[in-house]
Amino acid sequence: MDKFISKFLILEYSVKIMILIGILGLLPFIFGFVDLWINKDELFFKINFPKYYGAIILTFLGSKYWGIILNFNAIKKISNELKVGIIIWSILPSIMAITVLIIQNSFSIIILALGFIFCQIVDEFLNKKISFPHWYIILRRILTLIVLIILICTFIIIK
Repeated sequence: MDKFISKFLILEYSVKIMILIGILGLLPFIFGFVDLWINKDELFFKINFPKYYGAIILTFLGSKYWGIILNFNAIKKISNELKVGIIIWSILPSIMAITVLIIQNSFSIIILALGFIFCQIVDEFLNKKISFPHWYIILRRILTLIVLIILICTFIIIK
């Protein structure tokens, strides 16, 4: 734990803020899950919050690939075919998110979870090609794992 804290302390302030925002981004998932768990029939949020918030976050995860393509330093390292693949991939999470919102049964949570898994797989693949900052890929792994656990538990509760 001391090693983790010492590595965190030497990060730039802006990186610390990004990590904090990423972690705080879990709160709507957690609050929504607790609401489903405790108030299944009389929801405080009146919607399946993990599902709707998850669809928004899934769209956000896809949109970051536009930023990768716009980052001229990063794209110098990759082939044109991969650039086109990244552009096409960047819209797929949004399409999955819309599909999740259209489907009105518990299966939509499985699609949402698969979307997060696919985004993580793409991140891992691109990390080998363009080298994301180490802190970022670690943060993504942790956040994705927590989100997947919440989505699986959400699926179990609403099924």
